[in-house]
Amino acid sequence: MENCKVFISTIPFLQEGKLSPVVYKPIGNSRLEYSKETRFPIIPLINGYANRGDKVRVLAILADGEMSNAVNTKRNFYAYFEPEISDLVRQNGLELENIEKIFTPDSEDIDSHLKLFSDIAEAINPGEDVYACITYGTKPMPIVLTMALNYVYKLKKDISIGCTVYGRFPHIDEDTKTSFIYDTTSLFYMDSIVNKLSTMRASDPAKVIKLMLGYETTEDTCNGVE
Repeated sequence: MENCKVFISTIPFLQEGKLSPVVYKPIGNSRLEYSKETRFPIIPLINGYANRGDKVRVLAILADGEMSNAVNTKRNFYAYFEPEISDLVRQNGLELENIEKIFTPDSEDIDSHLKLFSDIAEAINPGEDVYACITYGTKPMPIVLTMALNYVYKLKKDISIGCTVYGRFPHIDEDTKTSFIYDTTSLFYMDSIVNKLSTMRASDPAKVIKLMLGYETTEDTCNGVE
């Protein structure tokens, strides 16, 4: 039986009229090719990694409260995110289990970060394939999301981290409506690699990291490990 695929995205804080639809040009991963305009890099990610008939879940992280960020994120969720997900699911013949909202206080204190970490980790079930977009949110939020992914990958049974992405909007050339989507999965796996390197005697750890990520040949790198 095919594993359920879970896609995680933070909903942006952008004000009304600022969240423009664009075409995301993939950098380094052709599976992220998506010719249509979208407001969310998670859309090309789902399109590239969920096949017809796949069972998918979507976890949407929203700011909570009455401040402007929370108001904006809720509007962007209901007005844009939820309809775009529904359209893609219908067009691609996917089986959507649900779109689950994870609310986090609009605050950068440690209690808020720990709660978000816990809520993300608890929302991911053993045996699921996980994909994530780290584009939107405050600067600490992608760090918290990555930590939660590392936690479930290492401590929950049969978790696979399929792909993580970052969408970049070129503000200096907005008229083109072309943005870029980067595959950042290698950055996720670097944490595990660094942990492994701590138990190795590597004279050139940078080369070992490149080897493990597939950027160096064995011959080039093996001399770096004693």
